[in-house]
Amino acid sequence: MQKHQMKNRAFTLIELLVVISIIALLIAILLPSLSRAKELANRAVCSANERSILQSMIIYAQSNNNYFPSVVGPSGTTYQNDPGNPVSGSSAGAGTVVYGIYSTPVQQGSPMACMWLMVLQGFITPKSFICPSDPFALNPSNEFSAGQTYYSNFGMVAGAATPSATGAGESYSIAYPWNNLNGTTVVGAWWNDTYASSDLPEVCDMAPAQDSSVNGLLRRDVTQPLVNPDTPWIYNSANHSGRGENVCFGDAHVKWCNNPYVGESKDNIFTFASTSGTAGGGSTLATGAAATGPANLPEAPPFDVVMAPVRDAATGVW
Repeated sequence: MQKHQMKNRAFTLIELLVVISIIALLIAILLPSLSRAKELANRAVCSANERSILQSMIIYAQSNNNYFPSVVGPSGTTYQNDPGNPVSGSSAGAGTVVYGIYSTPVQQGSPMACMWLMVLQGFITPKSFICPSDPFALNPSNEFSAGQTYYSNFGMVAGAATPSATGAGESYSIAYPWNNLNGTTVVGAWWNDTYASSDLPEVCDMAPAQDSSVNGLLRRDVTQPLVNPDTPWIYNSANHSGRGENVCFGDAHVKWCNNPYVGESKDNIFTFASTSGTAGGGSTLATGAAATGPANLPEAPPFDVVMAPVRDAATGVW
């Protein structure tokens, strides 16, 4: 009698297959929702990172004549505020510990070197420069290299396809700090807390490099017109799978943007000059030697900022 009762409790093969099928169906239904929930959480972390970066920039500016962190521009500059030398563009007055570390070697014209100055002075940690939805920068940069010198992941190093040039440790771009004004490199007026405003983009998810040599989700043509519903990723950051980017504005508020037409006058923050909210166009920064930078941008609002460095969505090289 006991054996017969135990036999009746067993599942048939068909019943097991039905249960497995139901479980598989539920997983298939739930996975997209779970994936979206994870991405929304990542966006929140990314937003907090960008806000921390901008707030650190504001604190830095309070001790540096209202200028945000600035190393030497691509061909010298009329103003830099690297540690130990907060006013002039020469090396006079250098000698602090921070300046000694920073200057070996100098990462001239590197936007991320500007951010590294804040890390050195303890305003922010390298972990804050990692977006959890970044497909390339998976781990924070070290604050220093073995010789206590400049850690190259915080610099846009000449564009060679080496580990130090792939953007490992960096997920964000900043408004390009310099302006080649009539042949003279200066720190742009937008790189100053005096002009920071609620409509001026200063930090965003890593800007995409122009690359139309690949197809699919990794293709980028940031000069495409805004009306492009079939391939919305074409002009967006590679972070967040090309769905859009977090953008932090001068008053430290962060906004999720489905496209890069969010600059002052609604221009494209991934291009400079000859651009509008509907027509695309404009010039782009390139990978590697992009630090030559734009020329003769407006030195008064509305500014035409362009985000740098840029990174190839297919290869990760910046």
